[in-house]
Amino acid sequence: MEMLTGIALLLAFLAVVVLIIRGQSPVIMLLVLAIAWAAISGIGVNDIQAKILQGGGVQFASAVIIIVFGAWFAQILIQTGIAESVIRSAVELAGDRPMVSAMTVTVVTALLFTSMYGVGAAIAIGVIALPIMMSQGIPPRLAAPAFTMGIGAGTMVNLVQFGTFQKLFPGIVYGGPHLTYWAVGACVYVLCAWLMTAIVLKRSGVRQMASVDAAGAAPVRRRTPYYTYIVPIFPVLMIIIAKWEIIPTFILSIVLALALTWKDRTVQGHVNLFNKTFYDAFPDIATIAALWTICGMIIVCGQMPQVSASLKPIFGPILPHTPLQAAIFFGVLGGIGSIYRGPLVVIGTGAAVLALVLANNELPVPLLYSLWLAPTVMQGSVDPTNSWTLWTIGYTKISHGDFLKTALPFGCLMVALNSAIAYLMLA
Repeated sequence: MEMLTGIALLLAFLAVVVLIIRGQSPVIMLLVLAIAWAAISGIGVNDIQAKILQGGGVQFASAVIIIVFGAWFAQILIQTGIAESVIRSAVELAGDRPMVSAMTVTVVTALLFTSMYGVGAAIAIGVIALPIMMSQGIPPRLAAPAFTMGIGAGTMVNLVQFGTFQKLFPGIVYGGPHLTYWAVGACVYVLCAWLMTAIVLKRSGVRQMASVDAAGAAPVRRRTPYYTYIVPIFPVLMIIIAKWEIIPTFILSIVLALALTWKDRTVQGHVNLFNKTFYDAFPDIATIAALWTICGMIIVCGQMPQVSASLKPIFGPILPHTPLQAAIFFGVLGGIGSIYRGPLVVIGTGAAVLALVLANNELPVPLLYSLWLAPTVMQGSVDPTNSWTLWTIGYTKISHGDFLKTALPFGCLMVALNSAIAYLMLA
């Protein structure tokens, strides 16, 4: 009987994956999956509403709060002009050399997104970086992934990313050998993006008549002083050196950004900007907050004894049970399995897979998180259904197919390399 129930749960899972790939809302589909799994497994209505919908819905509320503070800090960097100043100064140092400019945009974007977070932050940097690259003749199909893969590289060590997943992967700590691996993983992603840039430009060259939609480009603002450039990485330094918690770190970093740009506005202007950026942060996080809420329901449902007992005979032979198996599993399947919010995207249908892996209690959770990190950041930088990736594709006026043809092989290479490195460093 459990086998039949497990098959029914698997079919429901696959149906949701297919519907999400075909464009249906992940939020709605995952909510339906949580309820459907519970109903198929014979869980009563009272347990569904109390334990899964209510209990699961609030389980990761703290993750949403951390996302709010990360998006708030990103808005501060944008609206004080610090983020724009950093990226324009870096590209000027690269000079009129398209390949170097594209590589510079990737690495500077990565540095900014070690602490910045949210689609608004990505758009604000994109309207600066993308026109610069395309005006130098860099093809849009390269400019787009060179930018988004920079976001992904920074996310490897991003404080918001870590803080939100800390509840999902209990026991992970921002420090020690795992942080060293995450930093190495970020460098590997940057190198893969640079390799992509070198190969594409060697094959296609730069465009002789580059055209940029000037209406979509950000107006140039006055540069902030060079000493303000420490602000984007200040939160990471505070966590590593001073061992502060994430929310106080972001609050101090926000105050520091305002203090270092004090000449640009009055005291009341500082107060107004402090308030305005907080409100402006919320549109950035609406979708991801909804996904975290629903994924809490999925994870709680997957851990219910009726569901886990039915799924274990189905997924047991497939899921990894040792560190080496896990490294091979994610190295081979992590790239493809993360595209179009596939079954290895934790904030998606992968929440169900994670619930089963955690229930097996066979892999060290910090290692599991480190192995899952590369597919996670790949989804956030190569998957065309991701919000800022979708915006970038639209802004550069390329097709989803052209974007994936350029970015996907190098994203998959990054996942494979980082899976091997994680095993060698952490297993």
